[in-house]
Amino acid sequence: MHKVVYLPLAEEDILAAVDYICYTLDAPKAASDLLDELDRTVKQIAEFPYACELYRTERPMRDELRKVPVKGYVLYYAVSQTQVEVRRFLHGRRDRGNIL
Repeated sequence: MHKVVYLPLAEEDILAAVDYICYTLDAPKAASDLLDELDRTVKQIAEFPYACELYRTERPMRDELRKVPVKGYVLYYAVSQTQVEVRRFLHGRRDRGNIL
């Protein structure tokens, strides 16, 4: 099983998503459900890191990124020999062109 490491930017993305759903949308149950699904997804990624789809882009990237949907959001991560690095957690409709 790979070790999971969250980049600070990914942690900020997750907190922002949960805050938005919980406080702006006034849906604490939906925020809790999102965190539960995210936790399940990350556990699966730790066990099977290459199972998810590659993120394809025209721009050159320093690392190969993978992506997996999580309740309307998309989790982006990179895999090394021993760890999974969670890079971003973005809303599925967000323009990712300049972000990743």
